Amino acid sequence: MKRKLFAVVLCLITACALFTFAGADEAEDTMTLTLQQAVDYALENSAAIKLSHTAVEKAEVGYKEAKSAYDKADKAGGLSREDRMLMSSQMIFENYKMTEGYYKEMADMGRTLAEKGREQTIETVKMAVQSAYFNLLFAQDKAEIQRSILDSAKKDMDIAGKKYELGMVSQVDVLSSEAALESAKLGYNTATRDLEYQRMSFNKTLGLPLKTEVGLTDSLTFEEPPGADIEEEVTLALQNRYEVIAAKEQYRVNELNHKLTLGWYPENTFVTRQARYDMESTHQSLVNAEQDVELSVRKAYMDMQSAYDSIGVLSKNVERLQKAYDIARLRYDTGMATSQEVVNALNALNDIKLQHLQAVHGYNLARIQFEASSGIGIAAAAGGAGVAAPGGF
Repeated sequence: MKRKLFAVVLCLITACALFTFAGADEAEDTMTLTLQQAVDYALENSAAIKLSHTAVEKAEVGYKEAKSAYDKADKAGGLSREDRMLMSSQMIFENYKMTEGYYKEMADMGRTLAEKGREQTIETVKMAVQSAYFNLLFAQDKAEIQRSILDSAKKDMDIAGKKYELGMVSQVDVLSSEAALESAKLGYNTATRDLEYQRMSFNKTLGLPLKTEVGLTDSLTFEEPPGADIEEEVTLALQNRYEVIAAKEQYRVNELNHKLTLGWYPENTFVTRQARYDMESTHQSLVNAEQDVELSVRKAYMDMQSAYDSIGVLSKNVERLQKAYDIARLRYDTGMATSQEVVNALNALNDIKLQHLQAVHGYNLARIQFEASSGIGIAAAAGGAGVAAPGGF
């Protein structure tokens, strides 16, 4: 008897332990995050950022090798007569470029761009997380609005049905309420699917399993645009943006190549002309990059201001249409309006609420875009925290 009792107790303990571990696993799958916590998590775990660190190390090794070759060539004092006889004119010219520091400067450009590329990757990951966070907040709020629309449609359908039974409304009112209910169901189901997708997209951006349950503690709100001198922002962008830095570095190297080529070959040779073309081409690329950057900063500022202005207009429209709906509801309750009038007023109100939510969402995205525009910038192929490091590393 004691053995049986012991066996039963042992089974109960084992079962409790299993349930405890299962609960612990389930708790571990749930994450509650502020916006800053989400950004910090992504920056710490991003594969793209880790690759950008490797790219910097690789570029540093390349620079050290190029500098070592330059120092050795400088100490050797040039090629011997025997070495020159064994080398083609092109090889002799390349050796001349090495002794003049051309390849060292190329390696230095690679090192600079790798470092700046790492900064851009960090900024890209940060912005991707911010965007995904705001997208998920928007999807949550939209689903909540659609749920309230569905609840209202159910109540209206119930009221219309009871009034129809009492002979207070016609069948047209009932059919109108049924149509509104079906539309509300469709809107809610679509919103919940989008919410599920945005949650998985957010998890992917952070590098989490797609099905991870996440809870966002921040809300989709808005503040006034930051007080900024647009001219100062443009000046900062021209100093900081990766595109401009890359163009300047390439022009610097090509300018040196043209100088060395012109000092070695006659001016009318193909090699010299090609070197001049490369230099002039990269100079034009620099001009284009500076113009593109300035345009992007000004456009980001305009988009932010326009988005903010639209919030004020839509907020007032929400108030107006809320009053219009209240009046329509009161008239319907007193038999002075049809259910279709109420449905129309409610649809107009809900549409403007969704537009207002969309405007707040758009403003938050526009604001972070503007704030990033005067820094190192965002990688062109940014698609989340897993974007490739700039420069193809």
